[in-house]
Amino acid sequence: MALRLVLLALALACAGSAAARQPRSLRILPPVWLPFLLWAGWAALAIIWSVEPGRSAKEFRNEIVYAGLAYFVCYIGAQAPRAARIFLPVAGAATTLLCAIAIYSFPQGNEHYQVGWHGGSGDLSSALLVLMPCVLVAGWHGTRAGYAKALHLSLALAGLILVAAYTTLNRTVWIGFAAEMVLLAGLLITREGAADRRRIRTAGVVLALAVIAGCALVSVRVQAQREAMDPAASLTSERRIKLWPEVLQQIEQRPLTGYGFGRGLLRGTFTEELNEPILWHAHNFFLDIALQTGLPGLALFLLLLGAIAREGWRALRSGDGMRMACGLALFGVLTGMVVRNMTDTLLVRQNALLFWALVGVLLAGARRPAT
Repeated sequence: MALRLVLLALALACAGSAAARQPRSLRILPPVWLPFLLWAGWAALAIIWSVEPGRSAKEFRNEIVYAGLAYFVCYIGAQAPRAARIFLPVAGAATTLLCAIAIYSFPQGNEHYQVGWHGGSGDLSSALLVLMPCVLVAGWHGTRAGYAKALHLSLALAGLILVAAYTTLNRTVWIGFAAEMVLLAGLLITREGAADRRRIRTAGVVLALAVIAGCALVSVRVQAQREAMDPAASLTSERRIKLWPEVLQQIEQRPLTGYGFGRGLLRGTFTEELNEPILWHAHNFFLDIALQTGLPGLALFLLLLGAIAREGWRALRSGDGMRMACGLALFGVLTGMVVRNMTDTLLVRQNALLFWALVGVLLAGARRPAT
């Protein structure tokens, strides 16, 4: 954690220096800054009426302030000339190392695996879901730009990600992969000319069905292995079925304000009433936002996601190769984040930093001048 903060401080100093030296050539304010500030402002207000103001203030600093700084510095940094020549190799090497650590830790048992440097199953699955579309789109764009090895490197890294994802024994991650690949294929089909659209649509449908079938088979295998390790992991005894009605009841009691920003403010209530120590938060990011900041907070966060999607759509329609690639990757990253957080609350800590850093880089690419 200390290393992350030191690196973030150094990055902020570099970004500030670059902005001061080149105020005319750099776009200082990142896109969707207003929806981000509206969401952050409402989250800050929620500290006032929080049931634990001290905890809410700490969570606000971790999840909003640090994530916002990561978003800003990556947006500034990605505007540097030839930034992709730094970002892609570094991100690729980091992803390779992340997957290698997970694969190495898996045979050593679940107890060791959950505390490994890769972050355990929850954090790893969340990271892999936002990295996968970037890897796939980088291979697609590299091939179009004439880099012969781009597709091979992309497919090799995507395969490594799939192997690492299996080590998490998580079911949602496979739904996320399927959703990302089907969405990316669909968006690409819409960008093709009418003459080729029928052929590409047929190939896309076949590919989509193959991806869905493959992910479904892996999910069944993962579920069987989970039940072999813990009979309580069966679908019929899914703990969230008991949790979510209780969460909705708590939201109904304070629909406008919520209980204060920060995950786990009602941990005592949930664990005592449900007698399940692991059910200390909503296990659904959107329900958790409504629980923390009320329905207005949820609406502002959805507005923020919609603004990012609009930027991706504009980039996709631009016709410029790099901007189209960044628009595609934005849609994939959003899809992966949303799907993974439907059954957990994981857009926190390093996952929030990674998500907003990628969004900053991709929005910089999506806003670059057309060539």
